[in-house]
Amino acid sequence: MDEHGSKTNNYGELAAIIATLNATPPYQPLKIITDSEYVIDGLTNHLENWENDGWISIKNSTLFKKAAHLLRIRSARTIFQWTKGHNGNRGNEESDCLAKRGAKKNIPDRLDMEIPEEFDIQGAKLATLTQAKAYRGILERKKIEPRNTTRNNIQLTREAINQTLGTRETEATIWRNLRKPIIKPIIQQFLYKTMHGTHMIGKYWRNISRHEHREECTTCNTTESMEHILTTCRERTTQLVWTMARNLWPHDNTPWPNITLGTILGCGCISLRSDQRHRENNEQNGSGFLKGPTRLLQIIISESAYLIWVLRCERVIQSKEHSEDEIQGRWLRAINERLTTDKITAIRIIRKDGFTTLVVNTWEQALEKERELPPNWINCSEVLVGRTA
Repeated sequence: MDEHGSKTNNYGELAAIIATLNATPPYQPLKIITDSEYVIDGLTNHLENWENDGWISIKNSTLFKKAAHLLRIRSARTIFQWTKGHNGNRGNEESDCLAKRGAKKNIPDRLDMEIPEEFDIQGAKLATLTQAKAYRGILERKKIEPRNTTRNNIQLTREAINQTLGTRETEATIWRNLRKPIIKPIIQQFLYKTMHGTHMIGKYWRNISRHEHREECTTCNTTESMEHILTTCRERTTQLVWTMARNLWPHDNTPWPNITLGTILGCGCISLRSDQRHRENNEQNGSGFLKGPTRLLQIIISESAYLIWVLRCERVIQSKEHSEDEIQGRWLRAINERLTTDKITAIRIIRKDGFTTLVVNTWEQALEKERELPPNWINCSEVLVGRTA
């Protein structure tokens, strides 16, 4: 489990534990049953390290501190027991019902969060403090207002994910998935700068003498924006790349998403699931998560968006015109590089059945759409998407 609490904030579980500890006499033995391994590990295995680090980067540190204080003043034995969530356990199901009922209250219950000074450890130990932890601690205490562009792009991303998947993602999840390993590092940087709106496009040039003309897209005669460049520009690069991307998508039962700036920025958050009427072979785990199609969609969207940006910069900055054949060749080369990297990683580097299966499930149906595949195609170097330039 993640020691820095990035997986989940577990606010409800901690609040319930604090309420239970407050209501139970310290001399009475107590067994606390919860479905959160993170909370149990936090109050047992990680507690000393978190205190030594001054609670830097720990979500809901105030709740953890209060729970730790209440546990330390107890004289009777306290036991934590983990139970699987949503598994028919009566106590667990009843606690979930109570939590939902509490969440609907107009006036929330007040938790006593006071901690005596002798229990409230302040700061981090110099003996265990690293430069990275100190830097994170400084950033936590420094109040930085987000840029309006960043705030707007986060909201765009959240709405696009909700429209595509029907789920509401937190801001932290969006930022974390912007750095997902399936997205190449150079594309991660591009998406990060796009989220913050730091690319020199559009209105950036408005007040720069003798460069005002760079504000407008010469094809569409409108102010450039990243949304315009990547999705709506009438320049043939944009339209052709997304047409090729959509044509490669082989999963008819999972519709190709509506490509917007929010979809591109949130491509790392995409999590495709199968319904009960249609199940992909060997793809779903208990939750119906389609790992292969999800991975392919993230690759196609991220690679396509970045290629459009690169070709746009070559056209605008270097005055280089791209023929239709060249655009197609560049896109095919980008996708084939990802396919080749996956194959080499699966058969020469990782060499694990699980990863090999993931690579097969990512690419096989897309390749079958292109041509008839030979047996054990993953070991054939000549099996590629389309043709290369």
